[in-house]
Amino acid sequence: MALLKFHKVSLTASRCSSTSATFFYDAVIVGGGMVGNSMACSLGSSDTLKNKKILLLESSERKPLERSSLFSNRTSAVTSASIQFFKKLGIWNKFLDYRAKRVDRYEVIDSCTRSTINFSNPLSEDGLAYIIENNIIVSHLLERIEQTCKNVTVKTNLKVLDCSIPNSLAEDAKIVLSDGTEVSTSLVIGADGGNSIVRRAAGTKYTWWQYGQKGVVAVVKLENAGQNNIAWQRFSSRGPVALLPLDEDTSNLIWTTSDDHAEELLKRNPEEFIDTLNYHLSTDRLQNGLTNRVLEAIDGFAGTVFGSGRTMIPSPPHIISLQPNTRAAFPLVFGHAHTYVSARSALIGDAAHRIHPLGGLGVNLGWADVERLTACLERIIQEGADLGSLTYLAEYDTKAQRHNVPQQVACDWINRLYRTNSFPAIFLRGVGLHLVNKATPVKVSVAHLEPGKSQWKYVTSQFQDAITAHMAAPNV
Repeated sequence: MALLKFHKVSLTASRCSSTSATFFYDAVIVGGGMVGNSMACSLGSSDTLKNKKILLLESSERKPLERSSLFSNRTSAVTSASIQFFKKLGIWNKFLDYRAKRVDRYEVIDSCTRSTINFSNPLSEDGLAYIIENNIIVSHLLERIEQTCKNVTVKTNLKVLDCSIPNSLAEDAKIVLSDGTEVSTSLVIGADGGNSIVRRAAGTKYTWWQYGQKGVVAVVKLENAGQNNIAWQRFSSRGPVALLPLDEDTSNLIWTTSDDHAEELLKRNPEEFIDTLNYHLSTDRLQNGLTNRVLEAIDGFAGTVFGSGRTMIPSPPHIISLQPNTRAAFPLVFGHAHTYVSARSALIGDAAHRIHPLGGLGVNLGWADVERLTACLERIIQEGADLGSLTYLAEYDTKAQRHNVPQQVACDWINRLYRTNSFPAIFLRGVGLHLVNKATPVKVSVAHLEPGKSQWKYVTSQFQDAITAHMAAPNV
């Protein structure tokens, strides 16, 4: 009989010895956080999977959620699709009862031209999105798991030392934990972030690059914000500046800028930081006259044909202060796993894909992964197959990549387009944005487009070609 091949990853020089027996779980989720906890909650809430033993592993220690008038600087924009997912899990009202801010409109402004675009979702009872602090999402998901998911075991403050994933279904996957416990399972679900040990154990090819940018985050107070139900994004000469509402007079700042400029911003005193921020939210110093004349001509034509008037440029709110100890920066990375699955393993969230935060889509893509993988596993059980079957898991991979890859590509291309202040780029993005804003049906389609089975094939193929070219390039 041929020897069975394993992919194995070890994070220690010597393996931790253990005298305890090996414990079996039908599925092991490596990594908690917003996506891993959602995966555990989704599997634990499924009637089809209620008799399956699920283990959730989190390397960090659980932190209690304490009510405070202060806000966290790490938030997520929870979109309509994700809201429906959380409603299905029976947890959405928990977020609303604790703290969440509704967004009814999204305003996008270019500092180099008069072009602007706004999105809203007037047909949705939930508005366009809700801004929720990450720690609130994580804590309430864990609470929901412990209260209602009887088949889910949660272990925190444990690291994965060894992970072995076979190439076939003849053997189970095996995991060794930092306390010496050995676990075997039919399926390892990697929700362990960009440096995923599960992805490496599966031998999955992974393409990534650093943008040479950081996301500078902070919590800021606004002047005369009113209801503060608008999310703002202004493409400044030093990168896009986004303001996400947290309450009536407070917003979360996410400023995407170069590594060097990010370090400068962190070193400035609060008053200098606020002055710099307000300058980039309001300055018209870089307005391009020629492009603006073309935009005015477009306005005149639209007024004659459609009766619409001149586009008014909205003004972002004025920042008056900074919540202490909320300034931080994190590096921005693009990541793409060439496949999300192998026999006995599946990847979700950042372990499978990392996206530029430009569109605020990141974690929403992860929650969409959770829904698709849950549906795939339910079908496996209903048809009496093995949870680690690559035949079934490949269906999850196909659907997830068709959904995720085009959005990764779109955010990457938009970021590249707005990183330059060359005239062709300014003209192209200014006129393009203006035309889309004038064409209401197109704008609605863009806002609500859901990648289907065939409409993204060309884009996806172009992306795979770009990935190949990038891998061949010496320094990108």
